[in-house]
Amino acid sequence: MGTLFGKVAVSYTHDKTSAKRCGAPAGIPVCRIICFAVIIVLTGCSGPDSTSQQDAVLIRTDRQTVTQAQFERAFDVARIAYSDDRLVDSEVILNARLRLLNQMTEEVIIARRAKELGIVVEAPGLEAAIQAIKKDYPEDEFEQMLLESAIPYSLWKDRLRMRLLMEKVVDRELVQPMDITAQDIEAYYKAHEEDFAVKDGNAPKMDLNRHIVEQLRREKVEAAYPQWMDGLRKRYGVEINWELWEQSQHPDTGPNG
Repeated sequence: MGTLFGKVAVSYTHDKTSAKRCGAPAGIPVCRIICFAVIIVLTGCSGPDSTSQQDAVLIRTDRQTVTQAQFERAFDVARIAYSDDRLVDSEVILNARLRLLNQMTEEVIIARRAKELGIVVEAPGLEAAIQAIKKDYPEDEFEQMLLESAIPYSLWKDRLRMRLLMEKVVDRELVQPMDITAQDIEAYYKAHEEDFAVKDGNAPKMDLNRHIVEQLRREKVEAAYPQWMDGLRKRYGVEINWELWEQSQHPDTGPNG
């Protein structure tokens, strides 16, 4: 599945406090075991007043809610696509669920920000991205990989659209305002001179500078991302129902257990 799905990379930790903080994007497509399933929730999120009393809210923002039932549905789909025997282990399951919770929260936030900024993924841009991915596969192999992973093409397409949307928001908010100076490039080169001598000893100076700029940009975005995400969490009043979450990890402790 690593070649089928990509997104701005996000690192997660599995303690509850750290789970409230999303990690930083690496700026390149990176596989996530359960990344594609989130689109099911994002396309079906309820407004703040439309959730039934029987369906408890797990994630809440100022305009959207994600219910426990929606989370479980997304996780069930993710497990179908990631049919690894390790998921039988309870600790692995708990960690996978927490990763999905973090990712769902992050993507709801970024989708909310995209709407606020008026950022959308137009059909021509989406189609161009699809064709760029497909061209790396022999005829029919791409579709076959989707079938083997039990992933409908429409779902994969929506997943890709979300990834592109996230990249556009991060580019607008973090990349474009970034200033990388000649002094930054020189300092980075001096700090990694031995590495460049081995890897890029014969590379033209222009290519070397481009490589350094890309790496500096990635590192600066990674450094800025947590504070930016925290700001959006506060802006949109994001809340996770941790009591409900704990009950869902250990159903026997719930009110009906």
